[in-house]
Amino acid sequence: MYLRFEIDEKDDVSGREKGIFMAMDILLENGDLYEYEQELEKEIYAWFKKYLKVPKAQSSKSGYHAKPRSISWFKSSATEHIDKMRQYAQILEAHDMSVKQLATDRPGNIVYEDEHQIAAIPFNDTFK
Repeated sequence: MYLRFEIDEKDDVSGREKGIFMAMDILLENGDLYEYEQELEKEIYAWFKKYLKVPKAQSSKSGYHAKPRSISWFKSSATEHIDKMRQYAQILEAHDMSVKQLATDRPGNIVYEDEHQIAAIPFNDTFK
């Protein structure tokens, strides 16, 4: 089983809903976080920077014009990572950003995998 956290706003590049890392960036850029939320966000972000790799493969195509089409999913075994994502989700929801947690056994064509996550180009029925 794979889990994904996203908001109800499309990403221009992938055409899919934005993940909550992107959503948090919106709040940070707009200066919308309270001081205590900024501190918590910094702690969570530092933890992710230490314990989560950035997927190297983002597309099934290679070359200059290849667009990142994959989306990231956590493996259900990555419980600490998922807990941290839920903390991020609480901050976003406090600022009226609705966060959805999706679960699937069919995330799509996997283009990257490590111990905690995958990046996959979704199948047409991945989100049904």
